[in-house]
Amino acid sequence: MEASGLNFRPVLRKKREKLPDPMPVYQYKVMNSKMGDEIIEIEQEVGAEELTSHPITGESIQKMISVSSLTLNHSSIREKKSLNHENLTNKGFTVFKRDHSNPSKYVRTVGKQGPEEINLN
Repeated sequence: MEASGLNFRPVLRKKREKLPDPMPVYQYKVMNSKMGDEIIEIEQEVGAEELTSHPITGESIQKMISVSSLTLNHSSIREKKSLNHENLTNKGFTVFKRDHSNPSKYVRTVGKQGPEEINLN
């Protein structure tokens, strides 16, 4: 095709394949491990039956309850932008950061609600 004296070729694009739905990662503690406190992570569907034995070694395991993390070191630009201090404050979040000089003290770095600091002593 030619338009305004420039040559253009049609670009064919493949239809994007649908990516599989992401599955949550669950943490399991290996009971009576010879390696000390051993924790493994296993990707499972939501509602899948809880595992009782290590899928490779057969050792007894127990599902752990853990806190999800909102901060990722390798997050995309969009995720980092959504987690910046101004955006978190605007959305009503409060963030406390551990004071390096006193590990039992947390100082509010984002938000306006809650105490200025939390001391666990």
